[in-house]
Amino acid sequence: MAYLVARRPGKRGAGPNGRRGGAWPAGRFLPRARPEAQQRQRSEQREASPPPPSSFPPVMPKHEFSVDMTCEGCSNAVSRVLNKLGGVEFDIDLPNKKVCINSEHSVDTLLEILGKTGKAVSYIGPRQ
Repeated sequence: MAYLVARRPGKRGAGPNGRRGGAWPAGRFLPRARPEAQQRQRSEQREASPPPPSSFPPVMPKHEFSVDMTCEGCSNAVSRVLNKLGGVEFDIDLPNKKVCINSEHSVDTLLEILGKTGKAVSYIGPRQ
C-alpha cells in the first residue's frame, strides 16, 4: 500500500487531535487512495479464493494391534516410534497389551513401525 505524507493544516482549523491550531504530528502518514481498477482486481481475488476447509476433520481408519508390552517403558517405546511416524493418533492400553491407531498409513507400514520397538506385534483388525 502506498502512503502519502500528511499535510499540516494551517492555524485556522482543528488538528487531528481536535485542538485548535494544532499541527499534524510528525511522521504521520495517510494511505493513498487506490484506483478503482486495483480495488476491483483485489475484490475479484477475494471472491476467487477457495472455500474454507470443512470444520470436520477427515475420517482416518482405526486399527487395533496387539503388542507384547510388559511395562511403562515398553509403552513409551511404542509412543516414541508412533510419534516419529507422524500423522497418527493412538491410544495405548497397557493392561490389555493393545494399541489402537487412527492413521492413513497402511497396516503393513504400521506393523513395520511397531516392530521397531523389538516387541512381538500382531494385527487384530479394524476397530469400529
